[in-house]
Amino acid sequence: MIEGKPVSAVVTQGKTSSDKSVLLQPDSIATIGSVVEINSNSYIMTDFKFEGINEIYPTGTLKICNSLFPIQTNETRVLLRDEFGIVVTDERGRPVYTTEIVAITTPCIVQSRYSFTSSEKQITLPDGRIEIVIKYTVSENLREGYEFEMYGENYMIANIDPTGVIDSKGILVISAERKV
Repeated sequence: MIEGKPVSAVVTQGKTSSDKSVLLQPDSIATIGSVVEINSNSYIMTDFKFEGINEIYPTGTLKICNSLFPIQTNETRVLLRDEFGIVVTDERGRPVYTTEIVAITTPCIVQSRYSFTSSEKQITLPDGRIEIVIKYTVSENLREGYEFEMYGENYMIANIDPTGVIDSKGILVISAERKV
């Protein structure tokens, strides 16, 4: 499934156990950043070829998601209720509203090492830092200084790299550092 829609595709193993390649049917729609479900595992499409030789059968490169990142959606206006579930009213009998922030999680790729694509060498990120790759999303909490919990530790977003986003599609690379 790509973005929750069933798709027929040929899936092959990539260079490592966490990578896969997917050969899609000609009418399939996918982009870099698409979330792909294969055998109850989530993957993020990190590369997508759909021009030239791949124009007939688009080809994508997938990397397995190893965690979930908390995304804050818009505030929702809801009726304020008391402990018995009865709607609270003001002195004129009008219902009282409150705002509620809805939080969801999105599959992400978390790594503590950075790979160079031209050579398979990896460098370790400084101690206490992680790199998170997520599908491009607009959210209030995707900003520098936002604190979140992952792997039982508290982290703070240090930087967000939007260079993998074109026309509101793609991936965001978030650099985070552990809070002491």
